[in-house]
Amino acid sequence: MLEEMCPSMKIIVVGNGKVGKTTLTIKYVKGKFTTEYKKTLGVDFLNIKKYIKSIEKEIEFYIWDTAGQDYYNSITRRYYKGADAALIVFAINDKDSFDNVTQWYDKIYQECNKIPMILVMSKIDLKHEVAITDNEAIDLAKKLNITFMKVSSKDNYMVDEVFEKLAIEHYKYVESLDNNNQVIEEDNVKEIKIKSNYLSYRGNNKNNGFQINKDNNNEKKDNKKRKNCCK
Repeated sequence: MLEEMCPSMKIIVVGNGKVGKTTLTIKYVKGKFTTEYKKTLGVDFLNIKKYIKSIEKEIEFYIWDTAGQDYYNSITRRYYKGADAALIVFAINDKDSFDNVTQWYDKIYQECNKIPMILVMSKIDLKHEVAITDNEAIDLAKKLNITFMKVSSKDNYMVDEVFEKLAIEHYKYVESLDNNNQVIEEDNVKEIKIKSNYLSYRGNNKNNGFQINKDNNNEKKDNKKRKNCCK
């Protein structure tokens, strides 16, 4: 009952270091923006409840902001387990962070299988430092079959929307799984009924088959009598 009243989501935020993952999550949760860079040591955790109007639900977000450096990989990947959705973040002015997106996607898939993900281009306020075009990002998102969105934590552009979109995609994903399970259950019930009817039909056929064989034997006897009479 409590889960129905306030569903929860575990979100992991991944990507190279210095792409704005922490800035994005702090802006969403605390409404603050800072220009000071503080390297995430392993994993940071933030928690907030938000009402998502389009699905008419209050969601409790558990956001795991992971370090982007390779030497934290063994630590951060432990926190991927049980994630409901993910943000893969790269910075508009950091080509390497974009080139590594597929690797981040693969890491998530290995630990979480297929979950809703959004490819996030951050720092779009840095208009004079563009290293990746929108078309490049759109093409990659299509290749990975995930949503693409652009954000600016500094300008507070699409910050709330990217988390809301993730919640909506998660909600639809869970709904589709429920529908698939319902179809499977219905198919199983139908299969049981079909088998039951088949067994019932076979049971009746056994009796009918015996009767038919008996009639055939009588018919053979009658034919034999007629032949004897005619001799």
